[in-house]
Amino acid sequence: MIATMSPPPSSNSTSKSNTTINNLFDDSLIEIFRRLPCKSLFICKSVSKRWFALVSDSDFHSLYLTHQHSLFQNAQAKGEELDQNGFFLEPYNAFVITPKVPSLQFGSLKKHVSLSFLGADFEPTTVIPELRSVLKFVLGSSNGLLLCGHPRPYKKCIYRVCNPLTKDSLELPCSLTACDNAGVLVGFTCDPYYRFQNEVVSVVASQRRFRVVRIPSFTDTRFSFNVEVFYSETGKWNQFVVSCPKGFACGFFLMVASVEHDGKLYFKGGGRILVYDPYSNEHVASVIDLPSGFGESYRGCIGVSCGCLWLSEFPIACTASIGNRHVYRGRVWELQCGDCGNGEAIAEVWRLVHEFSLCDIVGPIFKKLKAIEREIVKGRSRILAFHPYVRDTVFLMFGDHILSCNLLTHRFKATEYDGLALVFYPITTVALPWWPTPIPSLHLSVDHCV
Repeated sequence: MIATMSPPPSSNSTSKSNTTINNLFDDSLIEIFRRLPCKSLFICKSVSKRWFALVSDSDFHSLYLTHQHSLFQNAQAKGEELDQNGFFLEPYNAFVITPKVPSLQFGSLKKHVSLSFLGADFEPTTVIPELRSVLKFVLGSSNGLLLCGHPRPYKKCIYRVCNPLTKDSLELPCSLTACDNAGVLVGFTCDPYYRFQNEVVSVVASQRRFRVVRIPSFTDTRFSFNVEVFYSETGKWNQFVVSCPKGFACGFFLMVASVEHDGKLYFKGGGRILVYDPYSNEHVASVIDLPSGFGESYRGCIGVSCGCLWLSEFPIACTASIGNRHVYRGRVWELQCGDCGNGEAIAEVWRLVHEFSLCDIVGPIFKKLKAIEREIVKGRSRILAFHPYVRDTVFLMFGDHILSCNLLTHRFKATEYDGLALVFYPITTVALPWWPTPIPSLHLSVDHCV
């Protein structure tokens, strides 16, 4: 608990120094601190031991986050924009979504958030120069933490868990097996630092865990396969033979993206989504079939919005097009639980929520955006991510722009983008939390990879 302390004693009660901020009670300081953005609080921690203790206390974090939650709800009730402009964590394949709350007012957030502190080993390698596309070095995201990898053919992979806001990072022991040309599916999940309980935000200060999951890729349908799991509690990798009764095929591994939701990992493969729970059921995996009539798997995007799993197909494959209008049509589904009919078993079913035409949403600006497309990105439109806390909203790459589109109201916002094409690679969505998630400490010695 935060103790209420008296200000330091003064040798001269009439001194003007008694009116400085250092002479305020802790309660008064906390009232000031909880109105500051995180960036300012990080600076405050270095002012004195007293300030460091106040800002570092988990009870203060709970008060601070409850205040941010109240401000966010007020903005939501007024119909204000709830997020800052989305941007790529260049030159990586991570797309950053940031809520518009005072805690995350960093000035130019795009300039502040980077992974340059990871060093040269984690700099992307250009493999398709004409498209300026890169290898997938940001392999997963969970509660504001990123899993970055350094895949090296026929060598064991180096992984780091990092926080792009605080620049903290943790290198993990080398994976158990080496990478090969077939690739590997990688997933990452971490316990949240805080939880919402009614109108109060509580901080989870202890017993937080994370998992890293590796699945060597395969193109044929298999009913069992090897999985490697890293446990933060032990600081070690374990290997399992996982049973998958309905079978799963990874498909084209460069297009396989993983999504974390409620501690489970979802991998989109060839025609199905693999579901794996590394916390409570390491030996069994399940699958979710794609909706009936779904086209090529690479046109799909999975993500989490407002606590539910969503799936999109965009653009829908077609054999004919009139003025390119059919090329820019899409569909969006929401995963829902339904009764199988026996009163006990629960089935997961896809409910079609939206069928849309991008031309109808953006209206006259469609032709303008098409006219200024660079040659290397023509016809490369794709849905990048679902908005984590605004229902019915997707982030879509269209030529040289990123569009934030509400598929229900048809409201949209276009942001110019002239960076990486990232045509063939999955995008990792990074939803920044209201308070930076600390990386759980590990007491381990890092193996030298060979």
